[in-house]
Amino acid sequence: MRISVPSFVIAVSGAAVVFSGGNAAAQDSAVLIAAAAPGAPVQVAAAQGAAPVAEEVFVTARRRQENVQNIPIAVSVLDSGTLDVTGSLNVLKLTQIQPSLQFYSTNPRNSSATIRGLGAPLGLANDGVEQGVGVYVDQVYNSRIASATFDFLDIDQIEILRGPQGTLYGKNTTAGAINVTTRKPSFTFEANSEVTVGNLGYVQARAGVSGPLIENQLAVRFAASSTSRRGTIYNVTTSN
Repeated sequence: MRISVPSFVIAVSGAAVVFSGGNAAAQDSAVLIAAAAPGAPVQVAAAQGAAPVAEEVFVTARRRQENVQNIPIAVSVLDSGTLDVTGSLNVLKLTQIQPSLQFYSTNPRNSSATIRGLGAPLGLANDGVEQGVGVYVDQVYNSRIASATFDFLDIDQIEILRGPQGTLYGKNTTAGAINVTTRKPSFTFEANSEVTVGNLGYVQARAGVSGPLIENQLAVRFAASSTSRRGTIYNVTTSN
């Protein structure tokens, strides 16, 4: 049995259009993990091990762009360079670098995310259960936790908000929220690709391209990925 999961993302902006996919490798990109509380300093350490330097980090945790040091929210910020360097391609992998976040999944219908130990319980089929951790992609709420099982594609940064966020994000964020921001279209042409192989016939291909359609007026971004892997159970009848 072979499992194949293709996906794609198209972003269009009146100011820019970009076609882009996953980065092939993190080259000279900074590793950014900002665990912020009001007034706490944010440090950015370069991937090559240079001394940490102060750098402004902006988030949209309160539905507008703000400096992470000026918001009264416990939030961790992960940029695209960090995701590439650590191989954090989905919410499950994020748990390796964000201890307060836990994610359990035996299949998309049977999944559960918790923050600080709070959230919906893991059930036999909990796809209809209201979640305690909301998942937002470009400020759009994904009403079912099954959407969190998919791999990230063309991500700019991810914000993990800890604690109740009901004032701005609604009732399904009693434990926190995962706010995913994708890359915006740009007027500068760029292209990238990535291929990953593994055991059991695992192959994942990610590619993208970005560039202007009308100079300084219209740009587009397109990103696509495809993942396949054979099953882990041998069928003695079909020899597959």
